[in-house]
This record gives sequence, C-alpha cells and structure tokens, in this order.
Amino acid sequence: MSSPSGHILLADDEPAFQRLATLWLQGLGHRVSIAGDADSALQRFREQKPDVVLLDLAMPPSMTPEAGLALLPQFGSVPVIVITGHADHALALRATEGGAWDFIAKPVDPDLLRMIVGRAMQKAKLEQELLTLRAQAVEDDFGIVGHSPAVRQLRDMIRRIGPTQLGVVIQGPTGTGKELVARALHRSGPRSAGPLVAVHCGAVPAELLESELFGHLKGSFTGAHRDQPGLLATADGGTLFLDEVGEMPPAMQVKLLRFLQEGTFLPVGGREPRRADVRVVSATHRDLQAMVAEGTFREDLYYRLKGIVLRTPALAERREDVPLLAALFLRRALGRRRAQLAPDAAVWLSQQAWPGNVRELQSLMDCTAALAGAQGGGEVIADVEALCFAQGSAAPAPLQQRKALDEAIAALEVQMITAALQESEGNRSEAARLLGISRVGLLKKLDRLGLR
Repeated sequence: MSSPSGHILLADDEPAFQRLATLWLQGLGHRVSIAGDADSALQRFREQKPDVVLLDLAMPPSMTPEAGLALLPQFGSVPVIVITGHADHALALRATEGGAWDFIAKPVDPDLLRMIVGRAMQKAKLEQELLTLRAQAVEDDFGIVGHSPAVRQLRDMIRRIGPTQLGVVIQGPTGTGKELVARALHRSGPRSAGPLVAVHCGAVPAELLESELFGHLKGSFTGAHRDQPGLLATADGGTLFLDEVGEMPPAMQVKLLRFLQEGTFLPVGGREPRRADVRVVSATHRDLQAMVAEGTFREDLYYRLKGIVLRTPALAERREDVPLLAALFLRRALGRRRAQLAPDAAVWLSQQAWPGNVRELQSLMDCTAALAGAQGGGEVIADVEALCFAQGSAAPAPLQQRKALDEAIAALEVQMITAALQESEGNRSEAARLLGISRVGLLKKLDRLGLR
C-alpha cells in the first residue's frame, strides 16, 4: 500500500541537507517547508500546520540536543521525526520519551527515511479520520460530550427515558445544558418526527405568557386583530419544553395544571376547550421541592410535571471533561481540526471554578478562537497565556518547579484514562480509541502512571 503524501516541515540548519532532503521528499510527492533555527521552526509550524515534522535536535541558537528536545512538546500531536548527527541510544530514548514519533541518524539512509516518513504520514491521516469519527460519535451521544461518570449516567438515563411518554423535569445550575438534554429526550422518543417547541417561562411577561402558551382569539384584548394559535397548539404531536418553569406565575400554574390533567386548554377569549397532544419536558435551575415547601410552586403541578427528574451536573463536578469540551469548542469556533490545547492549558482549565458552567467555558473558547483567528496562520495551540488574555485576567506566575506541572498533568491523565476504561468496561483498545491514542500508547501510559 502506497503511503499518503502531505506537508512536511523540515527543521535543519545545514543548507546542503536542506536541498537534498527537499528534493528527495518532493520526489515522493510531499510538499516541504524549511526552517533553519528553532524560532523559525515554531513560527512555520504554527502558520503552515504541517502533517509531519522532521526535526534536527542541534540547531541555532544553542546548537545542543537539549534545545531540540525542549521543542518537542510545542508540536502537539503532530508526528515528529528526530534527525541528528549526535546519534546514541540514550538520546534516542529521551527523544521518544519526549514525544518524538521516530528517530533517524545522519547520514540519512533514503530508504529508511521514506519508510519512516510514510508511517508518520499514515499516522497523521488516521488521526484526522479519527477526529471525524469521534465527532460522529458525539452526535450519536446526542451532542452531550464527556466521559465522566455523571455524564455517562445522564446519557444512559436519556436512552432509557427518551422512548417513554413520561414527563421529565430537568434540574441543574444555569449553563449546564438543560435544553440540550430536552432536545436529546425529544430526538430519542416516539415523537421525534413532531415539533419541539420551547417557551422560556421567565422571559415572557406574566400578562403575555397565557396568550403565548394557549393562543388567543380575535378581539380578546386590545391589539388582538386576528386569531393566534399558541405554542401548545404548535407543539401538538411533539414535545413542549417549558424552560425555567420555576418562574411561572401562580395563575399560569393553575391553567397549566388543568391542561396536564385534562389534555384541554382555552385560548384567551375562547369558551370552547381545545385539545393538544404533547409530551411536556420542564427545566429549572431552582429547587422545585423547596419552592413547594415555601408555597411558591404548586405541589400538584410539581407532581404532574415530575414523571422523573434528571439532573445536569455542574462543570466543577465533571472536571475530567473540561479539556475535551474546551478542545471541541475551540475546533468548532475556528472551523478547523488543527487546533488544540497546550498541556498546561488543559490543567489550568480543569482547575478553574466555572460558576457559569459549560456556557462559560464555551464563551471563553469562542473568545480565544476569535483572537487566534484574527492573527491568521496555521495550527492554533491555545496555552494558558492565550486563555488568560481572552478571559481578561492576569496570567499565572510561571511555575518555579517543573515537577508541579508534571504532577498536575499526570493527575489529569489518570482521571481521563480511568473514565475511558470505565466507559469501555475495561476494554483497553476501546479506551484507547476514546482517548484518541494508540493501544500501545495507552499501555505505556498505564505503566508510567502505575495503573496496570
């Protein structure tokens, strides 16, 4: 099977090797960009988003292998093939441990280079396909992204409740995706071919909510120049989503209760009952049981609405999902796949409080993407500095010890790997697929983190 062609960044300071390697790689069908020092290598990488990087470890300004090793994390998940004249076993091991895809020594054997570049290019193309498949898997999961126990339980409940006709009350803090859950319930139920109609009970003035929900007849009040069907009639045969139902005025609670009991309603100004066949899904950030105890929400209405209660978790309760969500929002906002979080950014995001929950996280990533997009260029790697700038806050002081960052990253890896293994019921190949890494890569991480 022939290897796919692609874009290669060649980072090497020797002009003769640049010319020969470029001609050789172009002859294999690849497009080649050249960088002669560490700074220009990073700049071209960010601007041109290559598929594979060929990296000389000893480049200006330092001309030591240490400088090249320090560059490796900057290339993210792109396969990096290290090329150096300082070949020895210890250096090769350090390079691969630092993230290099493979290692080749000068003078370079052309056939070996062709084979290694071909394998690296295949890896890059497979990862692109994997991103597409994972995006499709997200859609299969109703767009509810995450591997945390709380999210897996929520998706399981949706699959079990969706096909029924039960009424559902979705409770959770603001910004946790209650409307997303309502849409998932509608899509997975027997009324999915019908309409999903939403009404925000707190956004419509109390005096207009009855007309908005039940409709009105011509002449029923000043300005009613024609009959107007309400949202309840519009939702006939589908799902009515009552968002922030806890804000519904007491008088409307009585009328809604009558509809739920009898299946009929009166338009404003009407005398003959009308019927509507809908499934009612409600959502609120308030504690309806506490409101019942306080007398601000009708107990009989609460039990009519509450076939079952689903709870959307706060983002602080599912911190292992934060990097996955952030990366997804970043790619969506930029409209490109070559966008990712730096390791320190993933850790920093997981440590934030997120009082605004998923909505706050998405807003931050949208802002980060807008600022990155304004700069143009190729691959976007969002680091802590970029996130803090988008947030309008001061960047944290540089870490004094690398050990602290390593420990934080390791803790995050343990959380994500554990969640993936739980979701895959211990199947390591499936867990590796969920994490977007190879099975061998997962086994290495399990060994390194002491999880085997």
